[in-house]
Amino acid sequence: MRIITGIIQALSNQCCRLRLHNDSFTIITNTCIGGIMYHKLGKRFLSPTINLWFQDEDFFKMVNDFDYYFAQPLRFVKIGMDYPTAYLDDILIHFNHYHTEDEAAAKWSERVKRINKDNLFLICSDRPDKRSITYDDIASLKSIPCRGKVVFSVNQYKDIDYIVPLPKDDKGNYVNQYMFDKSKLAQRYRWEFAWDWVHWLNTGEVNCKK
Repeated sequence: MRIITGIIQALSNQCCRLRLHNDSFTIITNTCIGGIMYHKLGKRFLSPTINLWFQDEDFFKMVNDFDYYFAQPLRFVKIGMDYPTAYLDDILIHFNHYHTEDEAAAKWSERVKRINKDNLFLICSDRPDKRSITYDDIASLKSIPCRGKVVFSVNQYKDIDYIVPLPKDDKGNYVNQYMFDKSKLAQRYRWEFAWDWVHWLNTGEVNCKK
């Protein structure tokens, strides 16, 4: 079964790579989804927000003052986690997939230099253990110049065209937990079924699957 699953995954990834016409894009996100996309597409990480997370309110703060925050140095702090944590000015970043502060700092610095603001994409989602993002948070992205933006949310707003709706799961968790569930055979994430993400990277258009 594992071999079959691996073959199906490889074919799915190859299909996505063949459909992709965009290149050298930067995905800024506060979850693991950006790294997953780059990996599936076989693309170089042109974003520092890989293998880490930070709170939703900090995501909106960061992208609404993009040049300022990405020019700031990291300041590492000990907060009782078993992975590195650092402040970027007043934003706390959890480097939960890194083992040392040196590793986290090196990857962050290296990838900040790769940011392509002319081919920028933004992704955010609700978290099960944090406050739900608000309408004002989501609407604040309208004024940010970028190629594409997506917000996964339990809420839908008719005047915002970059919402990808996902329901709470059967335990009442918000979409950030629900969206990373995988189908058993193909091992595809739930967000892959909800939204044509390759088309989004090609065009910036959010096409939700029915």
